[in-house]
Amino acid sequence: MSKNTAPKTAPKTADRLDAFTVREFTDKATGEIRHDWNRIGVAFPNSDGKGFRVVLTSLPIDGVIVLRNYEPKEATE
Repeated sequence: MSKNTAPKTAPKTADRLDAFTVREFTDKATGEIRHDWNRIGVAFPNSDGKGFRVVLTSLPIDGVIVLRNYEPKEATE
């Protein structure tokens, strides 16, 4: 197999996916169903475009991971 000698570039943040675990709960004060989103990692597309490299800082208990497009937070003044 031949080696790919092309220089590797850092992934663009636009290509990044954030990984979340989502917990559903009932708000005791209002009785409404709410959702608690916890960011647990990130995913970057592979250079061949055929998959993703997923890096997690924790694992969800229920085994469900939600991947969402990265949305940078607006700067606060």
